[in-house]
Parts: sequence; structure tokens; C-alpha cells
Amino acid sequence: MATLRRIERINQLLREEVTKIIDRELEFTEYAMVTITRVITSRDALHANVYFSALGTSPEDALAVLEKNIYHIQQGVNRRLRMRPVPKIRFAPDAEEENRERVEHALAAAKREQEL
Repeated sequence: MATLRRIERINQLLREEVTKIIDRELEFTEYAMVTITRVITSRDALHANVYFSALGTSPEDALAVLEKNIYHIQQGVNRRLRMRPVPKIRFAPDAEEENRERVEHALAAAKREQEL
């Protein structure tokens, strides 16, 4: 079992390294941008859920590209991190980000209605 502080450091390292790999080495559709929003590593540090948000493309399309390149991404992370074992990465769209956007749009709409 890893300590809470170690898990937090692993989350931060994974987020940084996966972001670098995605920015430099993956290509999405034109004008698409994928951002890693958070990483949650299991207590035993064997698995990590990497959550992302996608702009300019649907989350499903971005997930398909990420899953297609998962081996390449995992190998890049394995080479760059000096820890063993390196957590196995799983990607998922960040539902919290979608909820935040929905709330922001609702607040903006309510504000516009009050101004009219």
C-alpha cells in the first residue's frame, strides 16, 4: 500500500507525463484539444484512471484516439517515470467537467434573462 502523499505525487507525475505525451505525439481532429483534468491512482498504485476533457471534438472521438494509442502512451510513461511498478493507465471522459460547463451555461442564461 502506498501512502496518501505518495499517491498524490504519482497522480501529479502521471498527469504531467501523459499531458506531455498527448500534446507532443498524438493527433486529434483539426482544431481539437484534449486536456487531462485529473488522475486518480488506486491505493496499491497498480492502476490509474486518467480523466480528460475535449474541446473541438466529442469525448467519444477523443477516447477512441486515446485508446488506440494507449500502448504508446503507457510505454512513454514507463520510460519517463523512475518508479516501479508504473500504474496501468485507463482513460475516461471527465463527467465533472461536463457538469461544470452545464452549470456555467445555466448561470449565464439566468443572468441574461435578468438583464432583459
